[in-house]
Amino acid sequence: MSSVAFSGLSSGLDTGSIVSQLVELKRAPIYRLEDRKSQFKAQISALGTLKTKLLDFQNALKDLDSAREFSSLSATTSDEDYLTVSAGKDAAAGNYTFEIEALAKAQKSVSQGFDSADDSVGSGIMSFTVDGETVDINLMGYTSLEGLAGIINNDVAGVSATIINDGSASGNYSLVLSSEEAGSDNAFTVDVSGLSGGITPLFTTSTPASDATVWIDGHEVTMGSNSSDEVISGLTLNLLQAEVGKEITVSVSVDTEGISEKVKSFVDKYNDLFSYISDAGGAEGELNGNPTLRAVASRIENIAISALDTDSDISNFFQAGISRGEGRQLKWEEDEFLEALDGNFSGVRDLFIERDGNLGKMYLFDQAIENMTDSIDGLFKISTDALNKRIDYADQGIERYERSVESYQTTLERKFTAMEMMMSQLQAQGSYLAGLGN
Repeated sequence: MSSVAFSGLSSGLDTGSIVSQLVELKRAPIYRLEDRKSQFKAQISALGTLKTKLLDFQNALKDLDSAREFSSLSATTSDEDYLTVSAGKDAAAGNYTFEIEALAKAQKSVSQGFDSADDSVGSGIMSFTVDGETVDINLMGYTSLEGLAGIINNDVAGVSATIINDGSASGNYSLVLSSEEAGSDNAFTVDVSGLSGGITPLFTTSTPASDATVWIDGHEVTMGSNSSDEVISGLTLNLLQAEVGKEITVSVSVDTEGISEKVKSFVDKYNDLFSYISDAGGAEGELNGNPTLRAVASRIENIAISALDTDSDISNFFQAGISRGEGRQLKWEEDEFLEALDGNFSGVRDLFIERDGNLGKMYLFDQAIENMTDSIDGLFKISTDALNKRIDYADQGIERYERSVESYQTTLERKFTAMEMMMSQLQAQGSYLAGLGN
């Protein structure tokens, strides 16, 4: 009697692996959504970098957007051994004649001599008055002359103390008090009437505090210190020596090199912006095809290459040493810029600044950037919000697919479990029939 065999019905089937592979195929839409989500996040990050580059460019504009900012001034003196001067943005061109009659001096007061720096100055209250304010120091127990100097340096603002040794056989140590700044406003007084029990230091003023006296174009000026930015608007004066009858000429003039450096910085920031635009918008860039990138590039470039609506003879950058270079860059020609500046200063200035109805390219750039970076309805705000919404939609899609995949996996596991059970039953029946044949 022939036998009946049911071989191979359940052998070699890794149902767990089969289920995993089928589920993995089902997850393909999730992976696509996750990839798109990563791309959206990368675009948001790249837009943030683009905005930073744009704001850096905007900061460079601020050094050129007004007459004061554009018209850099430099100050020189005929004798820097006596006087140095620096010009700020509020300075005005002109010449001044100085005569420094006297420098401001800091007060110095010296105590009587002590035989040792360790001699006791007693205990009690010692008072210092500086510029109308009084500070009391309380000496308790044993305080030496040297210890007193340390306490003054720590606790009395505006006064410094030091010990000098003049080399005498006795009484060679003295305490010297000095104003930390020159000028009569920094004079001080010392009250030692509250000390007792030691050698009370008694001070004699060796150098009284005094103000500087300067003659400027024949006018007498009193300065409370040897350095001041309040005498002539926009100028900082540093007095170094005094000599009656010594005339020093101060000249304040347009600093063409300073202006050139500012314009070059502007060009560098422009080129840095467009280098990033080129990289980010390239075939492999995160912002390839991004409308915000295209809009930024178009608006900024259009201002740079378009003629300014002005009555001046100079209405384009190329007339002032700034021409179009390769790869949407600007090319800086300093010699041509300085030549244009020398030949038509007001025309070059008005190409950049806003003045008397003339908008100037710096103003146009600034307004465009303000509009694009507006936190409510600017390009970057709108674009970033749209990308964040797409990320939200992707998250929602992923969540739906995850639920679908989970259900699909459960169904597969049930089906394969049922198949395994059926196969097991068939194997049992086969074994039974095989037994009957024997």
